[in-house]
Amino acid sequence: MIYDINNDGFISNGDLFNSIKMFVGENLTDIQIQQLVDRTIIQADKDCDGMLSFEEFADHVKDLKIQEMFSVDMFNLENKEKEKEKEK
Repeated sequence: MIYDINNDGFISNGDLFNSIKMFVGENLTDIQIQQLVDRTIIQADKDCDGMLSFEEFADHVKDLKIQEMFSVDMFNLENKEKEKEKEK
């Protein structure tokens, strides 16, 4: 699994951070990357063990567009969607 940097069979917080950092380079700060990592793990970690199995990760990203996965604007999109739901 490309995101499993230490090859332990799971994607940890550190694994995901390092993978995203490789993809985005200096385009995002470490704080922004950590926010993306934390959000991803919170959303995708179905068994609440603090790391992602391949199945959890694959299920989480299957419907995401790649630009959404690596965008800090995703926070704004999620908030706008929540606001729309409240308005209904």
